[in-house]
Amino acid sequence: MKKISFIFPLYNEEKRIKILFKFLHWIKKNKISKYEILLISNGSIDRTKEIIFDYQKNYSFIKSFHFSEKSRGKALKLGIYKSKYNLIALCAIDNAWDLTFYKESYKLLNLTKYSVIFGPKTHKKSKVQRPIFRKIVSLVSSTYLKLLFGEIIDQDTQCIKMFKKNEIGFKKLLSDSNLFSDVEFFLFTKLFKLKYLSIPVNIKDNKGKVSLIMMLSFVYAALKFKFSKNYRVATKRYD
Repeated sequence: MKKISFIFPLYNEEKRIKILFKFLHWIKKNKISKYEILLISNGSIDRTKEIIFDYQKNYSFIKSFHFSEKSRGKALKLGIYKSKYNLIALCAIDNAWDLTFYKESYKLLNLTKYSVIFGPKTHKKSKVQRPIFRKIVSLVSSTYLKLLFGEIIDQDTQCIKMFKKNEIGFKKLLSDSNLFSDVEFFLFTKLFKLKYLSIPVNIKDNKGKVSLIMMLSFVYAALKFKFSKNYRVATKRYD
């Protein structure tokens, strides 16, 4: 594998950022010859910013960025625009997802006409280990999204992904939403009629509970997007 940009949105990850070295070991093991890692701290108030800029000083393949807003969406957009390779992988620093996803996605993106490869938890062949509370929250959010957006939502949207930068024609329509950015990406993929594929993944999710504030913020973000100009523009393409 070669020429891949790996994007890591980070928020207060000083305690887990060292997991990145396990990822680097995986890169070496799989003989990825040309790559870059973009570490993007969004709104972090711990030592994440200082740590990633130290990494940038010591490793030529690491690019580090920081901005004050807590915004996963802005981090994703910045990563897309700052990446130098056409193949982009959106990653999670906790390594909850089986990294074989990237090997399979790389082959598919290079050998087929797919523009995006998703790794959803809801794939019938996915193997997921996660707390029961997280499963309930995921089910509730998925049901809410289907009620709001209809048949366009056909899978779990909060997932890792790999895609071809030059085929993502909706980059300018992505917002700075923090909790809704992954849903936006999936919806635009569908509305722009990009060819995509969802493949099974293995996940060991150890994240804690989701706060009520986060859940309400997600509900509001979904409604805001539903009635946004960008959604109307994209919907016209779909129709």
